[in-house]
Amino acid sequence: MQPYRIIDCHVHDHLELACIRGYQLLIETSAGEVRATAITLTTQADKSEYLAVRNEAGEQAIRLDHIQAITPLTQGAAFDRVVIAPADKSRED
Repeated sequence: MQPYRIIDCHVHDHLELACIRGYQLLIETSAGEVRATAITLTTQADKSEYLAVRNEAGEQAIRLDHIQAITPLTQGAAFDRVVIAPADKSRED
């Protein structure tokens, strides 16, 4: 796995808001798409950050620097689609 790349603060703010408000999100990664409810953000000992989400398949954690974009599916969300990183097929998820 590649070293963690810190994401921009404004993106982090959108993710925090999604967690606080429990938004349903469409999360785009190089491995595909996930539709899930945002739960919380976590930081590991190596300083890598993850978005914890829940859907019908259960809970999972998605490393923030693997997310390409998020789109809130919740009506009346405070933000629209946020592009976090351009598509990069060379990254491993």
